[in-house]
Amino acid sequence: MDKDRHEPEDRATSEEAAGIESKAGEAAATGEKGAEVEALRREVEEWRAKSDELLDKYKRSLADFANYRKRQDRDREDQSLWIKADVLRQFLPVLEDFERALKNVPGEYAKAGWVEGITLIERKLNSVLAKFEVSPIEALGKPFDPAFHSALVTEASDEYPPGIVMEELQRGYCLADRVLRPAVVKVSNGPASQKADDTVK
Repeated sequence: MDKDRHEPEDRATSEEAAGIESKAGEAAATGEKGAEVEALRREVEEWRAKSDELLDKYKRSLADFANYRKRQDRDREDQSLWIKADVLRQFLPVLEDFERALKNVPGEYAKAGWVEGITLIERKLNSVLAKFEVSPIEALGKPFDPAFHSALVTEASDEYPPGIVMEELQRGYCLADRVLRPAVVKVSNGPASQKADDTVK
């Protein structure tokens, strides 16, 4: 009798224990899955951080290469410009020789064929220089500017104020916006009478 009475209780206890074990197993499984998900999330974040780092390096490399290309292009342009400037500079004395020759042609030969030939050559030289953006520097009557003028001498002048170019000794030229050859000039230092008055004072 007592044995039969205790059997249902034992059965209930066994069922409760099995239920607890099942719940514990589910909880453990859920915990394992949660840990696994968390580990995967951390791994994704690490790969995302690495991806962002690599993308940033890639963008920096592209920017550095673009800057390098620009610098190379600029250096090539500068080198080409200076080579061109050096060649064109050699033409200037030739042009000036033709100009001097034409200025000193005697009047009786002004209409001679060879004079017309020299005139034509001088015009062609000027045309070639103009195509390469070579232009003369204005100097006479302008304020002295060391960026464009080279002062060979200063002299008293009643006509020109101090610091003004009073004579162009050698014409200067620009190549586009750069000085190809500065103008060699004589600069006024003002009237001689004013200078004498300053000395007396």
